[in-house]
Amino acid sequence: MDSVHSTPTPPPLKPAVPAKQEGWSPAPGAPPLSPEEEALVHALIRRGLVTSDQLRTAQQYGVERGRDLRQAILEMNLISPELLNQLAFERLAAIAGDAPGAAGGANVPVPTGPAPLSPDRTQHHRDIRKELQEMLLTAPLPEVVAQILDRAFECRATDIHFDSQETGLRVRFRIDGQLQDILFVEPQIASPMIGRLKVMANLNIVERRHAQDGRISLMHHNRPRDLRLATFPTIYGEKIVIRIHEVLTSIVGFTHLGMSQHQAELIDRLVAQPYGAVLVAGPVGAGKTSTLYNCLERINSPLRNVMTIEDPIEHRIPGVNQTQVNTQGEMGFGEGLRAMLRQDPDVIMIGEIRDDETARIGIRAALTGVLVFSTLHGSDSPSTISNLYNFGIPGYQLSSSILAIISQRLIRRICPYCRVTFPADEKVLVGLELDPDEHRGLNLHRGLGCPACFQTGYMGRTGIFEIMVVGEELRDLMFQQIPKDVLRRVAVDLGMRTLKQSAVDKILDGTTTVEEVYRVVSF
Repeated sequence: MDSVHSTPTPPPLKPAVPAKQEGWSPAPGAPPLSPEEEALVHALIRRGLVTSDQLRTAQQYGVERGRDLRQAILEMNLISPELLNQLAFERLAAIAGDAPGAAGGANVPVPTGPAPLSPDRTQHHRDIRKELQEMLLTAPLPEVVAQILDRAFECRATDIHFDSQETGLRVRFRIDGQLQDILFVEPQIASPMIGRLKVMANLNIVERRHAQDGRISLMHHNRPRDLRLATFPTIYGEKIVIRIHEVLTSIVGFTHLGMSQHQAELIDRLVAQPYGAVLVAGPVGAGKTSTLYNCLERINSPLRNVMTIEDPIEHRIPGVNQTQVNTQGEMGFGEGLRAMLRQDPDVIMIGEIRDDETARIGIRAALTGVLVFSTLHGSDSPSTISNLYNFGIPGYQLSSSILAIISQRLIRRICPYCRVTFPADEKVLVGLELDPDEHRGLNLHRGLGCPACFQTGYMGRTGIFEIMVVGEELRDLMFQQIPKDVLRRVAVDLGMRTLKQSAVDKILDGTTTVEEVYRVVSF
């Protein structure tokens, strides 16, 4: 982990060599690099900061998720944001002809203000609000709706809200967990826009008094998108929420989800067990399914019969038998699980434990020689055990079947384009339960807000994790159905890092802010 007291110094720039001699070639199917990205690639390779293979992986990652190369490098944690900003600063100075790094490779201090946006970057992060508002006046309604969806994909939105109000229709995107106002639609266009969305989802456009659910499947830049649409009647008309399910095309690995190297190694050991249950807990939208898919990728093998039941299927894994819960209720999780256990499975993944029946069948499978993965709601790992008690699972079954509980949250990352450094206040350190004397002179980070991050200071999200491995001491306590507070205290004594501690680690390494941690984690 890089120190937060000073910016890491990059190694001296090696003599420039042609791109072919550097061994660089773009990822298959990737678009050509911009001049700015080309310069970044050459600088990273010549300094020995990353390998060509790592850059190709980052480029492919960016293509699949709509990220540029710089953002993909940051999300994959290949190098620190400070170091990437320093390289960008040196590049801009070299273009102006006055960079110390241009004559001998001397180190240039990282700017204390916002990292400058290149012209390409500024154009990419154009004012989509203004664009959509102008389009609303000139373009046909179907084109406007299509562009709203397109802009939502570009902005990495997870949800689109269409709120019927007295004065019209408000359109908002949920980006990095926060709602952002995007567009306001006049009353005369509001109802036709709602109708257009219902037509796309094959819903009854006449029915306005009852809630309806539908889905829209489409392609965006050759990537499949699955949209879940739900209507809800309000006093001013229908409200629509569209949940964007991106059909994943690759798995990025535990550390790229936000786990520390130690946590990733811990999970690798857990998924290598022949049977038992590994449960992932957290609220809706915490990234639980991504964690499960990474577990399945680790153990998927021709030697194993791996089966899943999901709602919906977000990632198709070659060699894994995947089925989806029937939306008409013909096959729920319980019925699907019973049928699945007659298929001689070695590994099963249950999208979510929602009821007593699913919990009982899943735990029973773990007791009979199957490796079980699933998610459920819980505030932390010990609380999840209490939730299973409430599902009617006796302590003796849990103590014999549970391998580990993984609790997780998503926190927003500081925008790399407008991040600044400031000295930590002693009161802040005390609030984070850190020793002020031990952390004297500590620098923290935040984002000032810029066009790239919608003036929020944040761009992208990462995970924080709490992994409670169930060993002999915890098994004895679970057998006795000891309260969760005792479980938590013993687990911490045995070395479990809590969600709170993982969140503080993200502050100290410059990933996120104090305010964001307070928003997500209780202190």
